[in-house]
Amino acid sequence: MPELIQAGMGAYISCSRLANVTARLGALGVVSSVGLRHIIPEQIRSGDEVAISLARTFPIARYVEELLSYAPGGSRHKRAIPIDVPDPIKGAFAKRLSVISAYVEVARAKLGHRGFVGINVMWKCSLTVLPSIYGALLAGVDAFLCGAGVPMELPDIVGRIRRGQRLDYEPLTGTGTHVHMDISEDGAENLLRDTPEPSLLPILSNFAFCKRLLDTWQKRYEGATPTAFVLENHAAGGHNAQPRDKVAFGESDDIDAYFDKVMELGVPVYVAGAFAEGGSRNDLLYWQGRGAQGIQVGSRFALTDESGMRSDLRDRAVEAQAEGTLEIRTDPRLSPTGFPFKVVSMKGTLSEPEIQASQRRACDLGYLLQSKRIQRPDGTEHEVYLCPAMPIHTYLANGGAIEDTEGRACLCNALLVTAGFEKEGRVPLVTLGESAAVGPVKRSAREVVEDILTPERAADNERRLALREPIPVAS
Repeated sequence: MPELIQAGMGAYISCSRLANVTARLGALGVVSSVGLRHIIPEQIRSGDEVAISLARTFPIARYVEELLSYAPGGSRHKRAIPIDVPDPIKGAFAKRLSVISAYVEVARAKLGHRGFVGINVMWKCSLTVLPSIYGALLAGVDAFLCGAGVPMELPDIVGRIRRGQRLDYEPLTGTGTHVHMDISEDGAENLLRDTPEPSLLPILSNFAFCKRLLDTWQKRYEGATPTAFVLENHAAGGHNAQPRDKVAFGESDDIDAYFDKVMELGVPVYVAGAFAEGGSRNDLLYWQGRGAQGIQVGSRFALTDESGMRSDLRDRAVEAQAEGTLEIRTDPRLSPTGFPFKVVSMKGTLSEPEIQASQRRACDLGYLLQSKRIQRPDGTEHEVYLCPAMPIHTYLANGGAIEDTEGRACLCNALLVTAGFEKEGRVPLVTLGESAAVGPVKRSAREVVEDILTPERAADNERRLALREPIPVAS
């Protein structure tokens, strides 16, 4: 168990480049699963030789052929990337792309070292939960970190995939979304038979969910226990849990209010988002002094040159931090998930109300879609996918409520633009934790790891985790 987790920030902020560096130095390097079904095919489309080479190492030919059809000269080179749809046959292609995309990203993060690499699987991106876990397992991922929801089924999902079984959850706990994946013809049980069991690290924000998840796992899944809890409070970037009183964050939402009770459950704990010095060595030593295994740090890594954030946005955030003008606020309505979302106030981004109001409503990426069953005029039921950021008439016609659409914006497009995947008519949105306003800025991931673990410890880890020979990659 490492002392430091480099957080899994999406979309593509925690990219394979960042995770590779941090894992080499002894942290748990983490990639984000959010948006990979569009990110990796776009890399393939651009002719990225490493992505293409890693795709060819995927062990199931059909998936490889489909992804490489987006390469220069391929049959889908100029075609749009599919999104999830309810029909199991029509939706299967999108799922396969999500599987191999997660594989490529994790495999890239693991190149050239023996350090630990994890993947953050956002539970509210429910339609890509199963494919992301499957692809990451095939890549030999070391850990799953799951937040933005309570991953009640995680041990069952991992176990069923490793046994090559069909997966059906109606719905996935806490999402309201029905998720399915049929891998029965892939031979996954043979492909995964000799791979080690991954660590399971739920990201939670109160004692009640920790206790409930632990009890549920042990009762339903043959005594399964989390490898560790990551306790993340409302100061963290991205999505935050709802306030305990459903109105405003207060003392009951602070980790201090429940840290000791969670420790009594007997599961190791990492602390995230609650740092007096923005995620420093002193913060690590403070929480270890209270019994924590270590800390998870995100925003400091998001501002390094290795992160996937667009360099101009990163530079503007660093400049504002140095000037003391970096403003980070919690928007209770912006995210289609219904969770509060941390927003950096930055000119020309979705943080400005007038820009948000001018953005065309659409759902053409589909990562936050949720399923709903509605009745046809003949009395039969059928399933539709909805997002409160889609065009209002479509949302209402399929059973959505008008109040759900108020203040919502398309995070999928905004966050991919933030990572440099430009799209006409779309603007970026930067999210950071509150600690970004106070933490020391280091422009390289190595410097951040050294600052937290010490340069000596990082150097020793790098020697210990180095490979004598590079990992072979198929040409």
